[in-house]
Formats: sequence, structure tokens, C-alpha cells
Amino acid sequence: MDSKTNTITRSTSYFATLRTIYNKELKGYLGVPFGWVILGCTMALQGFILQAVLQVMTHATGNGVMYHMLDNLNFWFYFIFIFPLITMRCLAEEERQGTLEGLLTAPVTTTQIILGKYFAAYTFYLLLWLPMLLYPLVSDIGNFYTELRYGIQPEGSITYMLADWVGPYAILALSGSFFVALGILCSAMTRSQIIAAILCTCLMIMYYFMGRVTELWGEFPAAPIFHYLSCTEQVKSFASGVIDTRPLILYTSLTVFTLALTKRVVDYRRWTR
Repeated sequence: MDSKTNTITRSTSYFATLRTIYNKELKGYLGVPFGWVILGCTMALQGFILQAVLQVMTHATGNGVMYHMLDNLNFWFYFIFIFPLITMRCLAEEERQGTLEGLLTAPVTTTQIILGKYFAAYTFYLLLWLPMLLYPLVSDIGNFYTELRYGIQPEGSITYMLADWVGPYAILALSGSFFVALGILCSAMTRSQIIAAILCTCLMIMYYFMGRVTELWGEFPAAPIFHYLSCTEQVKSFASGVIDTRPLILYTSLTVFTLALTKRVVDYRRWTR
């Protein structure tokens, strides 16, 4: 009985420490202007792409709003740069300021440090997409007001369906889980935020173009591997309403592997001090 009680106590203490690190890191995003600047810029870019998409959809029918937004080249331009911005400070800044050494010598495990920072960054990443949930509400209110006042459905209005948004949000959450872990790994490898951001950006661009290999070189024996890794094809599939379990396995495996590799990098720093 005492052994069981001690196990529960240790488990409670472990998650309490993890929650403390998570809360501290999340405040580092939401409690400083830097995080709100990222949020504001992301919302502005989302609104810009939405406006462009709506102008196209008023003259065409087919896939939903989110499909056209995620299939837009401008979306990928800022999507790739989101992750270096939100992860470059995670470990590189603490290394530069000298606070990482104190954190590594504190009575916390490396896993707690990495997971606390990872979940905080991932939570902030998910918050960046919450404003997009308001777009259907704003559209419905506008259409309702027009019908109520003029008795007509506004010409060229766009109808939003929940099914059009579930798939895109699912793939954004899945792919984001790996890309955030990749950014934290880059941050753990250097003490410079700039180098961490550049390294993460390069890896993101390489992964993006891996999915475009078949478009450049056509089909070849290894083409199915690149189709499987293609984030653009996965986004189009999910945004079209086709929910596939393969990206779930892919991104979960890559996330776990990347976080495990990050732990090895941080442990190496701990052992060499």
C-alpha cells in the first residue's frame, strides 16, 4: 500500500512540475508583446488570404473555403515561417542568457523541460488558428442581417459547413505537432535564436519540397514515399473531407522521434557541464 501511495505521489509531483514549466512557458508567449505580434500578423495574413479566396469563390463552385485557403501558395509562405518564430526562443534564448544551466541542474528531468516547452509552444500554435473559427459566424451574421433588412439572400454569399472545417483543422493540428517539435530541436542545437530560426526554416522548406518531388520529376519507383510525406497532398485530402489515418501515424511517429532526439541533445549539454 505504501509503495502504491509513493508511486501516486511521485506521479503527481512529476505532472505538477511539468504543469509549472508549461504555465511558465505559455506566459512567455501570451504575457509579452512578441506573442501578440505573431498572433496579430497571423490573423492579418489569414484575413488577406480569406478575402482573396472569397473573391474567387463568388464566381466558382466546388470545394469549401478552407480548401481554397490551404491550397493557396501565400498560405504556405507564412505557414512555414510560423514555427521558427514560436520555437526559436525555447532553448536557444535560455542558453544565451545562461538560465538553461540553472534549469538543467534543478531537480527536474530533461523530459519535463522538453515536454513543458513543447506543449506550451504547441498550445500557442493552436491558438493562432482559433480566430478562423469566427469566419463562419461573421459570415452568417452578415447574411442574416441582409436577409432580415432587405428580404434577400446576398448575391455571391458563401455558405460555410462544419465538415469543411473539421478536416483542415485536423491536419493543421497533426502537421503542427511535428513542426513545433522540429523547431524545438533546432532551438536545442544552438544558443543563437537567429541560427535556430534559419535552421528550422531550411528544414521546413526541405520537407515542403519533398512533397513536390513527384511534380518536378514525375512518377518513379520511390514516388509513393514522397506522396506519403507530402504535406500539401495531405492538406488537400483533409480539406476535401477525406480523413486518412496515415498522416496521424506519420506525424505522431515523427513528433515522438524528434522530441526523443531533442532529449538526447539536451542531455548531452547536461552531461558536458
